[in-house]
Amino acid sequence: MIFRRKIKAKHRPKDGLSRTENLISQPHTKHRVFNNPDVLTRGWYPVCASGEILKNEAKSFRIAKQRVVLFRSESNTLKALDAFCPHLGADLGNGRVVGENIQCYFHQWEFGGDGCLKKIPCQPELNESFNKVKNLSYPVKELYGHIWVYSHPEAAHSMLKPSGLEQSDVSAYYFGEVELFAHHHVMMANGVDLQHFATVHDLDIKFDFDIDENNDGTFIWRLKGKIPDDNFKGRLARFLLGDEAEYHVKFGGGSVVTISYGVNAKIFGKPVPTLNVLWGCLPNDNGLSRVRIFFVTKKRYGLIGRLKSAVLHVLTVGLLVMLRDEDIEAFPNMRFNTHRLIKADTSLGRFIQLIDKCELSDWAGINDS
Repeated sequence: MIFRRKIKAKHRPKDGLSRTENLISQPHTKHRVFNNPDVLTRGWYPVCASGEILKNEAKSFRIAKQRVVLFRSESNTLKALDAFCPHLGADLGNGRVVGENIQCYFHQWEFGGDGCLKKIPCQPELNESFNKVKNLSYPVKELYGHIWVYSHPEAAHSMLKPSGLEQSDVSAYYFGEVELFAHHHVMMANGVDLQHFATVHDLDIKFDFDIDENNDGTFIWRLKGKIPDDNFKGRLARFLLGDEAEYHVKFGGGSVVTISYGVNAKIFGKPVPTLNVLWGCLPNDNGLSRVRIFFVTKKRYGLIGRLKSAVLHVLTVGLLVMLRDEDIEAFPNMRFNTHRLIKADTSLGRFIQLIDKCELSDWAGINDS
């Protein structure tokens, strides 16, 4: 058995400074998008819990280097705009909701959910001459008990649902938020790093995979492999699930990822539902990321249905905790430098290529034009 030193949480680094270290003796590979803290992709970002913005309330939030204001109108419609008033730059999050508009606290300029200036109450004679003044507005969705904002005026794809649940109503359990000491692309890459199943999880599964790449910034990995029987973990997995393991990983816009564990699995010969985890990522402007974790399942009704969903959530928690406890030992001070990918890194290299093709948001001050 391989001895693995457990790293105490208090000794784990809380910064991303490793990417700035050893740059002369060990140059760090910088990609267009992947693991690049200087850019932000066009995608959905989990800004806050739904309950943080009530009817007739407004609040602003920062995502990387961009501040957006969210407000619910009198009709309970949720809107997202650039946060600063184009008059003198006051934060609209400090203003108040008036009907379907957000009113700046400073001089009471009112903006609609489309970002257009609707009126200047204190100087109505200026309304017509300033009718072209506006802030950008952004797509906003409520899903999984959270408010998600898309980082471009038009969304290229809908919010992700796990593989196999695209056409289903879903329910979700919000597990919590963790702060990574790395960029969120590194965490995403771990889902398709096929070598680490043997080296970290002691399961030498030889996965075959295929990838569906869409034109909207989403792509999905489907991975399948034989479960080994040369150790206790493998024998237990084969006893419960059969000879093969299959899981799917779906990515959206470089900011959201879902993993569906146990696709087509059977326990004692009977089909069982998949265990689905969704991560929504919030980058900080220091190159690190926060990740909000959700467990997602098909929506079930009635007492028995809700109990079944609760059991699936509990099983997902157990699986995630087990994998996390093993994975997290690899990440302290990791550079994740892709300088020498080998044949066994084919899946990982393909993931980096696809992430690097993602369109950039203006929110980081850089675009493709």
